[in-house]
Amino acid sequence: MSGVISGHEPDSSEYSTLGGWLATRASGMKKNTYGNIEDIVQSATFVTSRGVYKKAEHWPRVSAGPDFNQLILGQEGNFGVVTEVIIRVRPVPEVSNFASIIFPNFEIG
Repeated sequence: MSGVISGHEPDSSEYSTLGGWLATRASGMKKNTYGNIEDIVQSATFVTSRGVYKKAEHWPRVSAGPDFNQLILGQEGNFGVVTEVIIRVRPVPEVSNFASIIFPNFEIG
């Protein structure tokens, strides 16, 4: 799917995977705009030695019992393996604006 991004961009993004982000409960450089990995995960399928667990619907954040995503995020494979995940995506921004400031030396900077 082109024209969309997750917005999640940890420092290790060129060396890591979505599964690794989930297992380590990764945080990204753009978290203030897009959120951490726990903020963009909508649904996941989790396989354990006892069976397969899947969040059936997009439950409200509060008052619907424990949040299934909080159980699987950051557990680093200790309880099972995430085999499928649905994440929230957003349109690619129309404009990217970058700026920099150069100082003549370290002390002034």
